[in-house]
Amino acid sequence: MAQELTMNKVSKLLKAIGLILQRPALLNLILKDEDVLQRAFEKEFPNLKLQQTDVFTWPEAAQLTIRPYAFLSGSSMVTDFAFLQMLCRRYNVQTYLEIGTWRGESAANVAPFVKEVFTLNLPDQMLLQMGMSQAYIDAHRFFSKDIANITHLFGDSATFDWTPYQQKCDLIFIDGDHTTAAVERDTQTALRLRKSASSILVWHDAKSDGEYPRYEVLLGIYRALPKALHQNVYLVKHALCAVYLPDGAQGAPIVLNALPTRAFELELKSVNL
Repeated sequence: MAQELTMNKVSKLLKAIGLILQRPALLNLILKDEDVLQRAFEKEFPNLKLQQTDVFTWPEAAQLTIRPYAFLSGSSMVTDFAFLQMLCRRYNVQTYLEIGTWRGESAANVAPFVKEVFTLNLPDQMLLQMGMSQAYIDAHRFFSKDIANITHLFGDSATFDWTPYQQKCDLIFIDGDHTTAAVERDTQTALRLRKSASSILVWHDAKSDGEYPRYEVLLGIYRALPKALHQNVYLVKHALCAVYLPDGAQGAPIVLNALPTRAFELELKSVNL
């Protein structure tokens, strides 16, 4: 029986190798497996303990209105937009910059609380060349295009000329390409965009859901940040974000599948557009 099981495993292994040789791109699925990425993270940062913070204990969380929110694919969680609003109010953010516009929901949600918003996305023509549908392209900037204090920037964050925005931003929200290399690059850019050492960095999709860390993104974050800043990086409880807070926050170890300690009440109002 044992010999039969071993032969089955060997047969499956040989079949898998054959498939990878035929379609090398399949190897990416293995390399991007969260278990593989978690082991890579722990090997590279053996002494780093991820911590989370519950921002919904802040007084700014007492009453929040999330507007707009479409409940469509590719959107953030409601709590992500709430968190961005809370940051802008708590730290008196004047200049907010984000990488990754999509429908413009995040930009539209923070616009009432800041002086100016800058949001960068790939140009429509580049999206078209990448094979994206016209419907997908038309959805970009839907909620942000007509808001007076929002400036839309167009380009690839890897090659965009960031010179006019260097040392100008109070809060930088990174929500573009979520591969490790791209997150590392965009984080390095964000460090140059900070107005001062008190500026805040936020990364979206640093978690795969409200609980589980996303190590593909976290690897990019911690590789880019100077080691001295690592202690002030937190995963945001109940959201998909990670945040660098210069003045620190109350952190706690991440406990997966723990019993809930907080619940939220949502009052929904549908608005025809």
